[in-house]
Amino acid sequence: MNCNPGPDERDDVNRLDEPSLNALPQNGIYTILIHVQFSVNLKIGSLGISKIKEGFYAYTGSGQGRGALSVKGRVLRHISKRKNLKWHIDYLLSSNYVKVIGVVASQAEKEYECKVASAINSVSPCIKGFGCSDCRCTSHLALLPCSDEDSCLKMIERIYRQLGLNPVVLKL
Repeated sequence: MNCNPGPDERDDVNRLDEPSLNALPQNGIYTILIHVQFSVNLKIGSLGISKIKEGFYAYTGSGQGRGALSVKGRVLRHISKRKNLKWHIDYLLSSNYVKVIGVVASQAEKEYECKVASAINSVSPCIKGFGCSDCRCTSHLALLPCSDEDSCLKMIERIYRQLGLNPVVLKL
């Protein structure tokens, strides 16, 4: 076996510290927990300039395919800093002040993506129009009323369970 001692090509995640994403379901829905370290004004694709306040955010999406279209593939894309900016979430996550710190996921049909996003929005202020151009939701990104990552992950997990889902929770 040949070991490459060079730097991580992506240079955005320390692969030795990364938990196994193999615990994630192949297909289903996920909510990534994002920490925004400082309030910033960001250009978010077609939404234009958005003020993103400091704090913890939940972004809900789905992965209903194989490879890059699976839940694991979507989460890997989200934690990578190097990617083509295509979706609203790509613009947010490309900021140096923003980091994905956890994920809650469950095997579920695609319609649960909107159910989870709506349930989170019912207890949190959201960024109107973010990540929901293919549905009728108000938003798929919400600023959580939590002061630390553990309480945020527990809150998201609780919402999944209230909707009858069996969540997997990972800290990244």
